[in-house]
Amino acid sequence: MTIYVPFSTLLDSPVSTSLLDSLITPATLAARLGMTQRTLSEKRITGTGPAFIRTGKSVRYRPEAVDRWLISNEHHSTSEEVR
Repeated sequence: MTIYVPFSTLLDSPVSTSLLDSLITPATLAARLGMTQRTLSEKRITGTGPAFIRTGKSVRYRPEAVDRWLISNEHHSTSEEVR
């Protein structure tokens, strides 16, 4: 069964999906990680931070990408850390 929705109704609806609702801003992520937004930005530039989504000038992070990045930085001793 196909349901037809008038195009004007789609334009008036707020854009909201579970993905959009879950995205994390750089300010929020930096605060949660205990680092400055500048440090987080440098990690984006060097590719040493979590994967991110860019739409226009806006940057957002998926919680799953942040989780993967955090786990990839897990160490059992300081001798394991790459310097």
